Amino acid sequence: TDEITSTNQPILYDLSTDPTEQMNLAKIDIYSEEINRFNDRIEYWKNFAVMPQVPNPSTRYKGWASKKGISPWVETDFKSIDIKQRYNNENAPNIVFVLVDDWGWNDAGFRSNYLAWTTPTIDSLMSEGINLDNYYTYQQCTPSRGALMTGRFALRLGLWEAHDQAELPLHEVTLAQELKSAGYQTYLIGKWHLGTSTNQHLPNNRGFDYFYGYLSGYIDYWSKTYDNFQDLYENKKLVSDLDELSSDLHTGHLFQTKVQKVIEDHATNYPNKPMFLYYAMQLIHAPWTAPKEYLSRCQYPIDLDESIRDNYYNYCAMNIMMDEAIANLTCTLHNNDMSDNTVLIIASDNGGEGSILGNSYPFKGHKGSYYRGGISATALIHSRLIPVSARGTTYSGLTHITDWLPTLMGLATDGDWESGYTDVVIDGVDMW
Repeated sequence: TDEITSTNQPILYDLSTDPTEQMNLAKIDIYSEEINRFNDRIEYWKNFAVMPQVPNPSTRYKGWASKKGISPWVETDFKSIDIKQRYNNENAPNIVFVLVDDWGWNDAGFRSNYLAWTTPTIDSLMSEGINLDNYYTYQQCTPSRGALMTGRFALRLGLWEAHDQAELPLHEVTLAQELKSAGYQTYLIGKWHLGTSTNQHLPNNRGFDYFYGYLSGYIDYWSKTYDNFQDLYENKKLVSDLDELSSDLHTGHLFQTKVQKVIEDHATNYPNKPMFLYYAMQLIHAPWTAPKEYLSRCQYPIDLDESIRDNYYNYCAMNIMMDEAIANLTCTLHNNDMSDNTVLIIASDNGGEGSILGNSYPFKGHKGSYYRGGISATALIHSRLIPVSARGTTYSGLTHITDWLPTLMGLATDGDWESGYTDVVIDGVDMW
């Protein structure tokens, strides 16, 4: 605030009793210990602050030199990084990454105690793949997506919570850009939520050859709007196809159709080029709503309170839709002779939304919290490239969302990958 900037004095408010911030408790001696504790934490985290790699950062970021503030926002005249192809692995696998939105630990059928029958496809894939049973993300979608795209801790990116102004700094190299350096054709279907303020922040300038989806944190499943404005794009242009914008078409079906078309088109147009498909699902994020034909397949528990019964119906139905979308994805890969050389990853971006609508049992907490229920997520890998002896197993070693970039780049380059960064730390580890 201006008060902090002008006086450089600590300010502490108790928002529960002083929501208008009238009394600065830092001026009262009994709170000195609390102030010292905060200062110690600030000094600790300053050691991890990363100077934005832009021209003249000290003039662009007021107070950086004196305070080492963590502020990653990049000016509009600085362009995203362009990485040229550096690798040519003839056996590079196709990579399909399905990121489910707000999928609770207890929502996957193979471990759920209340939705066990809703995900037969995912259960089957897990039984033939590897279940990552000790997998961690961040507490919200934006830091998780930033870490996934860069292999770097969200703190380094300035992405510690989800909001519309949060943006992945343009100097960061994304997974899509890295995979393009290995000769991949890259696609994003679904949610971006890593920056919209300039053209350079959009997916097509962050390594994706094709983008169909939305830029904000969520959209209405039927109207395709966010805050009463249309938020559905194909590459850099708003979608204008009236059939796709129809309020009778649920985006769960729309994005599923686009995923299938991307796979088919890639098989036809790029038969000798590996594919990276990032399917950032809208399902099963709020608002909870599903077509009637899916609702009819759900039954609510006898003792479920009537006030949340409709939301439970919709959440159950959306789980079925999600599983169906993955079934159609895998069938399309098979029908286009791509199954044998594809690595499929299905993972959640964070913990579930709450007790019924995104359940993280047996862990405490949920999406938005730093308890394990907010940061433990379901994740599995399925591929015929996995040794037969490892299929159908559970890996209980520690894994983190930052591990995907070095792991997938190792696969894409047959172990030859070196980061496209210059003196920038990759926090993830190659787990393959």
